[in-house]
Amino acid sequence: MLGYSVRASTIHKQVYFLENPSLLPSFKPISSSNGNANQHPFTVSYLFKTCGLFLKSALEASKRVHLETLHEPDSVLSFFKDHGFSENQTLKLSKKCPELLLYNPGKTLLPKLEFLYSKGVSTPDVAKIISFYPWILRCSLENQLVPTFDFLKNWFPNDTIFRLFKSTPLVLQLNPVTVKYILKILGDNGVPDKNIVMLARSHPKTMLLSPKKFNKVLGEVRKMGLDPCKTQFVVAILALTSMSRFTWEKKLDVYRRWGLSQKEILAAFGKSPWFMTLSEEKVMAVMDLFVNKLGWESSFIAKNPTLVSYSLEKRLTPRAMVLQFLVARGLIEKSFRSTTFFIASENKFLQQFINQRAESTQILKLYWEKLNLSR
Repeated sequence: MLGYSVRASTIHKQVYFLENPSLLPSFKPISSSNGNANQHPFTVSYLFKTCGLFLKSALEASKRVHLETLHEPDSVLSFFKDHGFSENQTLKLSKKCPELLLYNPGKTLLPKLEFLYSKGVSTPDVAKIISFYPWILRCSLENQLVPTFDFLKNWFPNDTIFRLFKSTPLVLQLNPVTVKYILKILGDNGVPDKNIVMLARSHPKTMLLSPKKFNKVLGEVRKMGLDPCKTQFVVAILALTSMSRFTWEKKLDVYRRWGLSQKEILAAFGKSPWFMTLSEEKVMAVMDLFVNKLGWESSFIAKNPTLVSYSLEKRLTPRAMVLQFLVARGLIEKSFRSTTFFIASENKFLQQFINQRAESTQILKLYWEKLNLSR
């Protein structure tokens, strides 16, 4: 309790002096790690009071950002507000990237906003993008933003580039040299242009990988025997680049718990790479439904991995209840195994498995009740 009281007292003192920065020079914090408050009291106070940073974050940022007067940071905040940024967006970007408070608005920031405007990005969208990813404004206009945009134009129409900006702003930090290398190596390995474009459009972060890491992932996918001409090849690349080796091993372990071998898991991944991108909770719930509740073999799921990707609430569980009803009434054999039962469209499912049965009214009531509970 004594230790807690000392820490609490220290924090209260820090907050008091940050609210009264003129008194900061006389404040000697107990912890040496808080000495930054003495070194840059005005900076810490401004970040804490005006920008809304937490005390710890303000102290940390003051190591990189040294404000001398109100004029400099105030002019930056006013600049953003004058260019359509809401107060919330302005504070958000200053919290994420306080270094921007040191920039010259007219000389450094304005040309970058004007560049985005000139490419057809609306004022509200620019504000949204920058507040989400303010580090764009730290990139060189001549050496990064313009060359990257020109490079992207060779691959995508303007509307696609805008969508990339909105969904993944860091696409503007692509290294054209690295991207050209990745595109070339994909082509050299037999990946069709349409699939390369799909990869770049849907997951541009893949293009941010270093050549070394990309080559490693590419090698792992090739070892799995996937056909470079098929979409699954690039989807497998996406799956592997979206997780660390530790995460990959954890996902393997989840499937092993259900008796699947490494060979079966990798074969399933080859058929449907999304098989390995699902959360542990989702996999466990789906496997529990099929193996424990329906009595199906886990190997059947591995041979038909797309089953795991469907929604439990809106697809798998309601249809599983129908199947259990049909088996209990002797209308379908317990040994029944069919992916169609779960992957068929709504109309086809109703026509093939429910509507033609004498018990259709009862089955439909059960089905719709369960389905409506998920909505």
